[in-house]
Amino acid sequence: MAAPLLGLETIGVIRGEGWLFQDLSLFIGERERLALVGRNGVGKSTLLSVIAGALEIDAGRRTLRPRTRVVLLPQEPSLAGFATLRDFALSPDALGVAAAPYDVDAIAGDLSIDLDRPAETASGGERRRAAIARALALEPDILLLDEPTNHLDLTAIAWLEERLARFTGAFVAISHDRMFLTRLTRQTLWLENKVVRRNEVGFGGFEAWQEQVYAEAERAAEKLDAKLKLELHWLARGVTARRRRNQGACASSTRCARCAAP
Repeated sequence: MAAPLLGLETIGVIRGEGWLFQDLSLFIGERERLALVGRNGVGKSTLLSVIAGALEIDAGRRTLRPRTRVVLLPQEPSLAGFATLRDFALSPDALGVAAAPYDVDAIAGDLSIDLDRPAETASGGERRRAAIARALALEPDILLLDEPTNHLDLTAIAWLEERLARFTGAFVAISHDRMFLTRLTRQTLWLENKVVRRNEVGFGGFEAWQEQVYAEAERAAEKLDAKLKLELHWLARGVTARRRRNQGACASSTRCARCAAP
């Protein structure tokens, strides 16, 4: 079995006065297609930043196979400091490597975007397309997608789905677009209560898996509750038995040492 491309081992991240994650572990293997799901506010985007190496962890460790390139497509790309969309799309990654201009232009052409548009006046859809062109042209081994279909029309979404279906690396995707996740993902990471669960089914099987997990938790809680009730029952019987025994001892004695009664 091949070693994973990336691993997070018992990591912890502190936010504010407490732990956002604690003792959280996950691994990403070659060509995996992972949906990252969970309620709003549980830290999905923060976890993507940790996977990308863009956010330091407060406990545990992040491991990366040598020469593995990780690229994050953020939910809201920052174009501050770039004159044009092209300047942004050709900007280097965290390792100082920039995409080839030819590759960026080819993807921009497929997405029908003018990269010479000034960055400060670009629309949300244009910014998103420029960010997609940059991320894909960098040819990552792990691509992290945070709401990738935001601001895209149906034609652009269909193109992105087709491109990701042919993608030779691994990717992790957060998206409110259920159809996008259902069509593309083959594994699911479920972030809840500071814990990541993993299942080898895509997002299409998530709801059935979620119901199964909740049902098992409910059965476990009922079993524990029944055990506690039984223990309380036997404890009560033991107390009653001891009381009766003590009362019997008092009745048979002319003077009880416990109650000092004749």
